[in-house]
Amino acid sequence: TDVKRLLAIVGVTVNLLQPHLKNVMKMRHDIIRFLLVLLLNRYPRVRRYTAEQLYVKLLEDGTALFDDNQQVDRANHLLLNVVWHEEHDPLGQILESRNMIADLLDVPLSTEERNAKVGIRQAAIIPDEDFASYSALVSSTS
Repeated sequence: TDVKRLLAIVGVTVNLLQPHLKNVMKMRHDIIRFLLVLLLNRYPRVRRYTAEQLYVKLLEDGTALFDDNQQVDRANHLLLNVVWHEEHDPLGQILESRNMIADLLDVPLSTEERNAKVGIRQAAIIPDEDFASYSALVSSTS
């Protein structure tokens, strides 16, 4: 499913943040920006898992990845205390917290990224003709 693939992508992406690799230090803002985008994913489970994984990575390697330990601690506080799996974000807390994390970690976000909305799952709409073809298939086999 999409969720399983996204969870795997989060794991791979977080593991790209290896502070001892020089190339990663050049790309860390891009990697973290991608994770910040996933914090607004339409699937609450993906948002929660992304926050958990980023929290653990910053806890383990935050001092090696970033210069300001206080900023990393504040970002981790947000990652830990925001309810990332909230179905809807009517007060904008998820978006605001995600933007604060970006600021704390000096990860630049475009205006479009800063104003993005938390994804809302859309109910799958199946056309009536799909049901008709299915019932025709069932009736032809019985």
